[in-house]
Amino acid sequence: MVKNTLEDYKAAIKLKYETEKRGSHSSFLLNPSRAKLRKLCAELFKNEASADDLKSFSVFFQFDFLPNCSNKLKDQTDRFRPIETFFKGETDLTDIEAVNIAAILVGFNPRPYLKFSKTESSKKEFSLIDNYENSVVHQVTVEGKRAINDNRENDGIIQPSFLVKKQMRFLQTQQMIPAMLLILVLVGFGYWVFLKKTCMQWQKDHYEVVECETEEVGIVNVYSKLPINENMLGFKKIAVTDTTTFFKHNKPVLWYCKNGDHLDFFNGPGFHPENDKTLKPITQYMIDKYVK
Repeated sequence: MVKNTLEDYKAAIKLKYETEKRGSHSSFLLNPSRAKLRKLCAELFKNEASADDLKSFSVFFQFDFLPNCSNKLKDQTDRFRPIETFFKGETDLTDIEAVNIAAILVGFNPRPYLKFSKTESSKKEFSLIDNYENSVVHQVTVEGKRAINDNRENDGIIQPSFLVKKQMRFLQTQQMIPAMLLILVLVGFGYWVFLKKTCMQWQKDHYEVVECETEEVGIVNVYSKLPINENMLGFKKIAVTDTTTFFKHNKPVLWYCKNGDHLDFFNGPGFHPENDKTLKPITQYMIDKYVK
C-alpha cells in the first residue's frame, strides 16, 4: 500500500489553489498577500470550522480561534508570508502546520496532513498499473516481432499483422485476468475490514471505534456515533490534581470546559463531547479557583 507524502500533499494543495483562485474567493487568492490571506482565514473560521481545522489553527497561531479574536489574528499577519510565497510559486513550505493552514484556505480535502498521509496514493497506484500494462505490451511486441522474423527465416512469409494483434490481445487478456481478480479480492477485503467500522463514539473519557450500522444491545449509549476521525482517537478527558502538569514552556497542555459546578479537562483543543461547548486553554486563574 503506497501512502501519500508531504510533497504529494503540497502538490495537491497547489493544484487546488490554481482552481480556487478563480472561484468564489478569487478576491483573496488571485493575487494573494499576507493581509488578504489573513482576512480569508478569519472569514472561513467564522463559519462552522471542523475540530481538525480548529486544532490546526491553535497549533499554528498558538491560541484558539474565537469570534472576537480578529485583533489578535491581525497581529499574526506576518505568519501568512510563507503561505503567500508558496501560492505564488516563489518558495516552498517546510512547516507542516503552515501547509495545513494553506489547505484550509483553498478548501483542500482530505486535511490535515496526518489524515492525507494515511490515504493511498492513487497517482502512484495508476503509475504502477501503467508500468505493468506497458511491460505486457512490450513483451507481446517482442514476441510478435520474433514470430515475424522466424517466419521470414523459415519460409520467407511474413505473418499477417492481424494475427500478431490477435496474439497480443490474447496474451494481455491471459495476464490481466489474475491481476483483476486480485484487485477485486483486495477491494472486498478492504471494504470488510475498513468500511465496516467507520464510526467512533464517546465512551466515558475517550473515543472508541464502533460499527456504524450495529444495533444497540442492552444499555443504550447516550452519545451519537460520529464519522471516524483519526486525530480524535487520542482525545481524552483527564482527571487532574494539584500535582498535574498544566503548562510546558509556559504554554497550556490541557483544555477545559465548565460542566455544571466543576471543570472537565482534556488533553487537546476541540469541543466537549457531552455538551458540544468549545474547550478553552487552561489558565492559572482557573487552576487556582477550581483545582487548588
